[in-house]
Amino acid sequence: MPSRTNRLACLMTLICLWSVGGSSAVLAYEIPRNLEQGWDAQVQFGALATFGVKDTSAISARTDISYRGDHFEHELVAKLYRSSSVTHVIRLDALGKEIVDSKGIPLTERIKSTTSDRRFLSVQPRWFFSSHNYLFALADIDINEPDGVRSSTLRVGGIGYKLWKSRGHYTSAAVGVGRRRFEPVTGDVEEEAVGYVGLRFKRYLSETVSLSLTLDSDFGGEESFSEAEASLSWRVRGPVAIKFKYGASVDSRVVNPWNTFDDGVEAAMSVNLEVEIF
Repeated sequence: MPSRTNRLACLMTLICLWSVGGSSAVLAYEIPRNLEQGWDAQVQFGALATFGVKDTSAISARTDISYRGDHFEHELVAKLYRSSSVTHVIRLDALGKEIVDSKGIPLTERIKSTTSDRRFLSVQPRWFFSSHNYLFALADIDINEPDGVRSSTLRVGGIGYKLWKSRGHYTSAAVGVGRRRFEPVTGDVEEEAVGYVGLRFKRYLSETVSLSLTLDSDFGGEESFSEAEASLSWRVRGPVAIKFKYGASVDSRVVNPWNTFDDGVEAAMSVNLEVEIF
């Protein structure tokens, strides 16, 4: 008997074939009048630092590049996130007593650790067979060795729907099936079939303020992964904006993304500088 994921893959294939081959929407395709074609690119930079007994620092960078043509839309996303911490601990002698200097001040030792060094790259081409419906392919790679991930790759194909007013004002949803290959720093390589759901929502609240919500989730495998982000952007001048962002990633199981003490959750609130290149 075929697995549930394989049955889902067959069903998705039939839906795609029916949508492309049996629908008259392909012949009736028209580009939305208020949708500009061409290139669109943004870069974001963020930083965080705390000081005290435990000093922490984090930097993040992200690049989004997309191209919109007649029937095609291509999207490339690159992310970099690195965080480290420095802890000062009191030095102890062989008897467990504090070591002090000539003034009686305890001596401390500096311990540094890197908790995350994430590098992520995603490519997603889309082919629109109507003004709102499209077929897509998705390929991404995620590397974060301090977190135990030598590499995690995802390959997915499916169907999506996009309702837009402009390039920066839209709602989209996509579902698909594919495979994830997970290679840990220590342990065996795993590869399995997964399902995929992607959601995007971006809306202008005013001429200078916009709201954005995103969700990417693959499921059905032992190494399932979900990533969500909510952000509010305020355009201060020309192509420059300040973005207030909350992002959370969840590994393998159902957890509360607001509980940052959960081992399966990595979450961060950040302030980012966003610049539109073109």
